[in-house]
Amino acid sequence: MAVNNINLPLVAIVGRPNVGKSSLFNRLIGTRQAITHETAGTTRDANTGTVSWRKHNFWLIDTAGLSKATDDIELGAQEQITEAADNADVIIVVVDAGIAPTTEDQTAARLALKTGKPVILAVGKADTTHGQPFGHWQSLGISEIVPVSAIHGSGTGDLLDAVCDRLDEKPAPVEDENVITLALIGRPNVGKSSLLNRLVGKQQALVSDVPGTTRDSTVSEIRYHNQTIKLIDTAGLRRRGKIAGGIEKYSAMRTLAAINQADVCALVMDATTGPVAGDQHLAGQIIESGKGLILVVNKWDAVEDKETNTQDDMAATVTGSFQFAWWAPLIFTSATHGLHLNELMEQAAKIQARRHTTIETGPLNKLIGQLVAKQPPAGLRNRQPKLNYGTQTGSNPPAFAIFGAHTAFIHFSYKRYIENAFRKTWDFTGTPIVLNFRDKPGRHSHDGTPVK
Repeated sequence: MAVNNINLPLVAIVGRPNVGKSSLFNRLIGTRQAITHETAGTTRDANTGTVSWRKHNFWLIDTAGLSKATDDIELGAQEQITEAADNADVIIVVVDAGIAPTTEDQTAARLALKTGKPVILAVGKADTTHGQPFGHWQSLGISEIVPVSAIHGSGTGDLLDAVCDRLDEKPAPVEDENVITLALIGRPNVGKSSLLNRLVGKQQALVSDVPGTTRDSTVSEIRYHNQTIKLIDTAGLRRRGKIAGGIEKYSAMRTLAAINQADVCALVMDATTGPVAGDQHLAGQIIESGKGLILVVNKWDAVEDKETNTQDDMAATVTGSFQFAWWAPLIFTSATHGLHLNELMEQAAKIQARRHTTIETGPLNKLIGQLVAKQPPAGLRNRQPKLNYGTQTGSNPPAFAIFGAHTAFIHFSYKRYIENAFRKTWDFTGTPIVLNFRDKPGRHSHDGTPVK
């Protein structure tokens, strides 16, 4: 799986219901992921996706609309914008071009500007105004105004340009290479806070049997074998209808923010229920962000019938659910009894070291030559891909460029064949690796144009 060797920034879309936020979100990420409907308030939870534009890659988050109830306007807006201020790098406020600025629009704009984060006003449904000016939207106080049409795609490039301009202005994060940041990621009530408290040795995070007790991320530092490990305990992704709207809507943003801050993520699951689809989705987000991954089955002490439900059976269930991350180590833990917590810390330290692995060009190209000789890449559309040589282009996670001809036609199964061979030759346990297949300089790409 290809990932980007960066901490992906977060861009949040906010605004009142039925202004076209979800349609704009779908247009920008290029898929129909968020449900769109003319009924106000269709989006209940935050949807997330990745966008690549102008050499930038960032998470885009689509949120539920601000409450229409008069008494809840200020409260709902404050909750959403406060979360955006804590976690997002850029805020997009979406309004409807066909309707004059409303109280909800004004509230969203005012509170977004108060955060001090870069704010862009996207005037949606601009195709319905038939060329009418947008000057009256200046009353909201947002200097950057971009008319867009999600249906026709007009203005979306300008909007993405504006976002990338703001991301260019953001200073690069300063990383302490001597500190490993380990994020505890997972659904509510799987024991993340209990794990953190046991590791830290004190009652720092609020622990309860009620799902969703942790509203904000908790950060602690511990020393393990002369290594500083920063622990982040995150709010779990909550069940629909159980937690108040403003809290529930941004749980996904908190989780993404924690993933982006981390070097390694421990995906915590409940041993009494086993893995679920939501766990797989979280693992995919961790891998896409290029972070290390540990699969943790917690509450093993709570499994009553261990004769029937053996650890081997549960291990088989977990590995079957995470075949796309077969390289991630699996640990069974119990926060109550302290089971295998040292192993969790040990794995985090080892994975972080592997993320900085460098492979010399000679051994790398020798392996590529052997793999191609044993199994050449199959051709597609009368094009025969060829692989000539490779080089490592980055670390944390390890990234490689493999050069050849007609590389756009290389099948994903062959890319997996190359990745598996890399992993068999060098120990990349617990970390994703990036493989970029490129046409050799001086060659021609699959469409016949010279490759620069």
